[in-house]
Amino acid sequence: MPKDKILHVTLGVLAIVCAWVALAINSLFGLGPTLAYTTTVVGLLYEVQQAYRGEGQPDILDAAATALPGFVAWGFLSLNN
Repeated sequence: MPKDKILHVTLGVLAIVCAWVALAINSLFGLGPTLAYTTTVVGLLYEVQQAYRGEGQPDILDAAATALPGFVAWGFLSLNN
């Protein structure tokens, strides 16, 4: 199997695992933590793929910037409860 196809399958499996974890978090803790978890994972995975492919300049602060809206949304959701 070509390397590109293996990477796509791997990302598909990671997406399923992330969705299961998000559903578990949502059922246990609610929408706010789920949004924070999801944006954090997306930010980290994007930086990992950038490093792997040698594209751009991977930076943990970029991952944090991607995660920030999820935490802000969690904060706003917490204000309404």
